Amino acid sequence: MTPPAYTEELSVALRLAEEAAAIIRAVYATGDFTVDRKADGSPVTVADQRADAHIVAGLRAAFPADAVLSEEAPFADAPDAHRLWMVDPLDGTRDFAGRTGDFAVMIGLCVAHRPVLGVVAAPALRRTWAGVVGHGAFERGPDGGDRPLRLAVPGPVPRVLASRNHPPPDLVTVLDQLGAYRLAQRGSVGLKIGLIGAGEADVYYHPAPGTSLWDCCAPQAIMVAAGGRFARADGTPVAYGQPTVTDNPQGLLAGHPALFERFLRLRG
Repeated sequence: MTPPAYTEELSVALRLAEEAAAIIRAVYATGDFTVDRKADGSPVTVADQRADAHIVAGLRAAFPADAVLSEEAPFADAPDAHRLWMVDPLDGTRDFAGRTGDFAVMIGLCVAHRPVLGVVAAPALRRTWAGVVGHGAFERGPDGGDRPLRLAVPGPVPRVLASRNHPPPDLVTVLDQLGAYRLAQRGSVGLKIGLIGAGEADVYYHPAPGTSLWDCCAPQAIMVAAGGRFARADGTPVAYGQPTVTDNPQGLLAGHPALFERFLRLRG
């Protein structure tokens, strides 16, 4: 399944994500790595660094006129770039180190400060999700076959996804207003969005800091391409126009449109 827009960009992003996933799996299989700390205190491993180097070099070779922002690479491109790739080479480093399997490679493309394309590959799960806004989203299986992503119609007991490593302090208090719900705490923003797109969950709720622009770009493109909603936890758009400011302290809300609106009403 290849959407008629951004065909080359999608092909390159899929290839690089799957190659980076293989790089990460090779490190994960050995277990022979240390967890270091970056200047901001967040964890980093050789898997992050190797995947980052591969993706960034591949994007710059394929699209030399485009800007590239990666969590692991210094950002020196103009913040007002018309075309900007946003990369998280290993979203969920804590889960990688903890061997939960909940980590992902994320590659997204913003055009005029709006996500238009996203690829998320979960190396341990061997699942890859991708989408182009306005042209649909799909999951690519290990055999290379694609199946469209379709959001499930939410039932009377919403299936809510929340962060495993950064749980919001008031999460249960807010969710209790739903009445009945099923909560699963998973790693990686991109993985959670992929599960919603595949119909295995209904909504992702994170009303707290802890995400950055590279956590948002690819997942937003996939969620919107699949017919869902993706925004800050208060419903306002994620701001991609100032990528030198990469934090997203307002949190995230994503999922089926009906549940999206219901969660906004819960917040009051």
